[in-house]
Amino acid sequence: MKYVLHILFILHVCICNSQTAHSLYLSALAKDSVKDYSGALNDLDKALSVAKDNDSLHILHAKIEAESYNFKEAYAEINEVIKHNNNYFEAYLLRGIIKAKSGNYEGAVHDFTKSLKLNPNSTKAYYNRGLAHAYLDEFKLCDKDFSKVIELDSTYTNIWFQRGYWRELGGDLQGSLADLTKASKLNPNDKEIYLSLAITTYKLHQKEQACVLLNEAKSKGSTTAEELMNVMCK
Repeated sequence: MKYVLHILFILHVCICNSQTAHSLYLSALAKDSVKDYSGALNDLDKALSVAKDNDSLHILHAKIEAESYNFKEAYAEINEVIKHNNNYFEAYLLRGIIKAKSGNYEGAVHDFTKSLKLNPNSTKAYYNRGLAHAYLDEFKLCDKDFSKVIELDSTYTNIWFQRGYWRELGGDLQGSLADLTKASKLNPNDKEIYLSLAITTYKLHQKEQACVLLNEAKSKGSTTAEELMNVMCK
């Protein structure tokens, strides 16, 4: 089971170079939200033609390049931003995401750590660093970062699922059970949560309950749950 790194983060910006650039920026945001990446990039190219030194435009441009899987272009652009503004929290956060999506998890951890030095209460930086640690099989460091996210914002609903999922892989079955149970209450229609909860429950030698959970996941559309039932529930 693979989970992509969470790339969503909010950019609080003020584009003051011109009203035209600001309007194009807003248009690009709207197009990005509906995954019209080519349209968003076109708007940003126009905005940059009149506000070429605006870091916020470059940040959004690099973010959308990354969402389009143009990692090389995104990485080069974000490096230019950092080169003349090395205290830009969002730039390190985005570069970390780009590195992680490219498979450079160690580099991603470095950038997320840098971003946290600039903004020590960023749940998004802790969340993404936790995932990068997880992909490096650094489960204790992953758990520490996810726990920090919960400490800062317990309403960050996906964190309970993620911490529970990776706790199971790291061998903390009781911790996994608690987190996934919490996640199922927050997101009762999520088939992946019930699937993971079933696997953890099965590993805790609660076969009957695991099969009930697999059936629940199956009813929500999980084909994997149906396959596992054929193996685990005979």
